[in-house]
Amino acid sequence: MVWSCLLLLEYLLVNVSSAAHFQPLTTSCVSKISELLRLFNSRTKQLVLGAGAIHSAARLKSINAKHLALVTQCLGLVLSILPHIRAALMAQLPNKQYTLLNDLDMIKREYNEHLERVLSKFVSIISGIVEHGLAPRISKTNFDDRAKIANGNIVECCTFLEGVATNTKKMHQVLAVLLPPDHLRDVFSRIFSNIDSIVPTLFMNADTASSKEKSTVTPPPSKMLGRGKANSSENRNNEGFTMPLTVPGKRRMVSEVEMMTKGLNELPGVNTWEFSAMSVLWTKLELDTSQEHEKEKEIEPIQENGDAILDEPKEAPKEALEPHPEMNTDVEQKQEDSQDVTDENAVENEENKDTNDDTVDDKKSDTLDSNDKDSQDAVIGDDSK
Repeated sequence: MVWSCLLLLEYLLVNVSSAAHFQPLTTSCVSKISELLRLFNSRTKQLVLGAGAIHSAARLKSINAKHLALVTQCLGLVLSILPHIRAALMAQLPNKQYTLLNDLDMIKREYNEHLERVLSKFVSIISGIVEHGLAPRISKTNFDDRAKIANGNIVECCTFLEGVATNTKKMHQVLAVLLPPDHLRDVFSRIFSNIDSIVPTLFMNADTASSKEKSTVTPPPSKMLGRGKANSSENRNNEGFTMPLTVPGKRRMVSEVEMMTKGLNELPGVNTWEFSAMSVLWTKLELDTSQEHEKEKEIEPIQENGDAILDEPKEAPKEALEPHPEMNTDVEQKQEDSQDVTDENAVENEENKDTNDDTVDDKKSDTLDSNDKDSQDAVIGDDSK
């Protein structure tokens, strides 16, 4: 396939160069180029999508993802050079003959349709593996029993979901090397969309099929008698898959699907896909989110060493800390009364201080008067002498 594509490119360049050197041959070169492009496209479609390579001289055992990826690369190469070939031929054609290039536009659309079918084939491969190769594993799955043997916080997927994730990762390992980044993102967005819709559908179909078998097939009385409750789970596994009945089993089923989707979104080079399979199963299993939150609140928090966390002392309510309004008024009244008494004492002290000052001044004035009088008497005595 790859060598055929390279040979096609060589023939195309020969015709383009002939048209450039011999302008009268341009119309003939356009028809030859169109014929070569259509031949390569039809043969590639017949050998790969039509599985003709299995019966051809190549004698391939099967057409796998690697062959499809190589075809995608070849078609992408031809599509990338088609605009340049058209421009080179247009430069050699007169204006009246531009309509001859419409044939190249039709060929480009045919190549795009072929490429779309090849990209969709990758989705068909994964879908076929899941539906026909992995779906029978669902009958051996019992999520109620798996919830009882849960290993702490580690969630291990059942064989069906594990097979879906493993085959998708193998496909990614092959295509990541061969496909360009834009084609890789496109392919795995389609694969994730298909897985998102097919996984819940297969679980529901398995449950419906097992319920129909139970209603149509009645076990003989010898098998119904003498069996205790210990063999109920074994009988259930033998009868086929049924949706989980207990709340832990329902949550286990949703958590395993969620674990699978997280692993797929971690693949390098792919777009993160918002899977809706969990919400579909959540609705189908009739799980109530409000009850789940109430159960989580009732569970006492546990430390890493297994000891229960002691309740922290609760703060007193604000109403208890704040005094009663009547008590506030009494305190304020007492403060006002004490302030008034303090003011009155200060006024009395000021008055006493003023009276004392006046008394001292009076005494000083009396003393001065008596001294003046004695001095006058002394002067008068001297004069008399």
